[in-house]
Amino acid sequence: MEWKRRAWFDWRFITGESRRAYGLACILFWSVLSFFFCQRYVVSLGVMTERSMLPALVGGNYFLINKYIYHVARPKRGDIVVLRRDLSSSEEYVKRVIGLEGETLLIWFGNVYINGHRLTEPYAVGGTFPNLGPYTLPKDTYFVMGDNREESEDSRHFGAVTLREIEGKITPGELFPF
Repeated sequence: MEWKRRAWFDWRFITGESRRAYGLACILFWSVLSFFFCQRYVVSLGVMTERSMLPALVGGNYFLINKYIYHVARPKRGDIVVLRRDLSSSEEYVKRVIGLEGETLLIWFGNVYINGHRLTEPYAVGGTFPNLGPYTLPKDTYFVMGDNREESEDSRHFGAVTLREIEGKITPGELFPF
């Protein structure tokens, strides 16, 4: 049996190598596409830059945003949500859901009342001012406020937010939010 030495350039080996490169390009393409799909619709990473959620979320900490949850469930009172006031803007706010759709909200002398009952808020720091309401929340809107009430720009300033403006949910202390 006679062995033939491989030439520097042999057409017989080109077809196999091009299939390998094509396979790697397909893997790379689908990996990048899957990453951006998951980041946009399933889970993404965020960093806390504001002081409005102290002490629940400390500035500079990273957190996971569960973006899938509100496609299958509605926000509940006490959920910490990420919202975008202007859908064309990249500025995101992190706030806590206080009032749900259809409820009547009243802020009176530093206390929050939902449907005439005082809301107990062990997470809130500082007084809730100015006085507001009574205000009935329309369908698919939510009243959100930061935990650090004196340094928070929230629904007291810009009004209730719609479900479309809510990007996802944060669960402090959980690594994987599902």
